Amino acid sequence: MSSVSSVVACFVVVFAAVVCAQVNGWSIPETAQTDKNPVSSTRAILKKGSSLYKSNCVGCHGPAGLGDGPDVDRKDRRSRPANLTMSRNPQGVVFYKIWNGRKDPDMPAFKARMTRNETWTVVTYVISLRH
Repeated sequence: MSSVSSVVACFVVVFAAVVCAQVNGWSIPETAQTDKNPVSSTRAILKKGSSLYKSNCVGCHGPAGLGDGPDVDRKDRRSRPANLTMSRNPQGVVFYKIWNGRKDPDMPAFKARMTRNETWTVVTYVISLRH
């Protein structure tokens, strides 16, 4: 391999690491840390977020966001859904996790089920569950 090819290969690896962090099966863009939620936390938004959460998330994450929903395999601790009340992820990271999902352990991507605005509305509700 030529020195130019080595430099290009190194640049690609570093660039990929900066653009998209791979942590615990999540591919989260670095920009997600600072992405701002365009949805304001109002009573109406929290009510809508609660409704969207109930119809899309409660099966796994449970009614209070504890990761104890009725669809959870209690014996498989590795694939247990996150306790959303304990998460300290920035809102942009929460958005990307909901929007894009991951395969292992499974978290479905919701970009085909909800609009971006609806996803941000769920993020607003999920943040309200934190202790």
